Amino acid sequence: MKLQLVNLLFFSDKRKNLLLLLYEGPRNIDEILDLLQGSRISLLPHLKKLKEEGLIVQNEDVYQLSIIGNILITKVRPLMDAASTLEENDSFWSHRKLDSIPFHLLRRIGELKGIQLVEPGLTHGFDLFPKMINHFTGSSKVMLLFSYFHPQIPSFSLEFAKKDVKVQLILSRDSFDRFSGDFRDTGEEILAKKNATIFVHAGNPLEIPSLIAISETAVLLGFFNKKGKFEGQYLLSFEPRALAWGRELFEYYIERSEKVCSMNYSDCS
Repeated sequence: MKLQLVNLLFFSDKRKNLLLLLYEGPRNIDEILDLLQGSRISLLPHLKKLKEEGLIVQNEDVYQLSIIGNILITKVRPLMDAASTLEENDSFWSHRKLDSIPFHLLRRIGELKGIQLVEPGLTHGFDLFPKMINHFTGSSKVMLLFSYFHPQIPSFSLEFAKKDVKVQLILSRDSFDRFSGDFRDTGEEILAKKNATIFVHAGNPLEIPSLIAISETAVLLGFFNKKGKFEGQYLLSFEPRALAWGRELFEYYIERSEKVCSMNYSDCS
């Protein structure tokens, strides 16, 4: 091969995007032009170069990755996705405590590619999920983690429990103490539901995400900044890969939490 493959893959966004598109499956020229929103004149030189280097093959008007091209993109795509994820919201990620994400999931941060940054406006600054509640209604299962306390958490959780939604709620020890102290009756009502469970994570609240909220169709994530403050910014995604990533993160913390049998936590063995 005359051209180094690293240069071929990374030094042209058009070639990179073309290879990633063909990784999803064969495409004819019209589909490629439509999905990449480019002109035929600008695209043809890149198709020619990728064919010459043996990364794609052409069958009449249909292009697809060669075996070599498929191997390379399979290896390179996680790196590309990770770079894209971090670049899309670079200011957010660079100021967050990421040590609350276990290393095996941090390595797969690219699975959050395309996740949206949500910043509540001033009029919604005290809402728990500003404009997001619709993404949780209708779900048969809700997974929630809070390492800070918000006065809407009890009623929010109870609302789902009353609708026979399977609710799993993880609280930091500090959050649980606030919950049990100020909203004990609501907590006991939640625990009385067979479809609802509360867990307590006894570690430092700053060592876990500030928020994980997952329905069947949406995932919201929140992280403390490097000064240990939660700024009310959320990451939101509806993509299957991001949902699966979020569920793994939630399961990681539920495995490290204790199930609550009573709002008087000390009564639980």
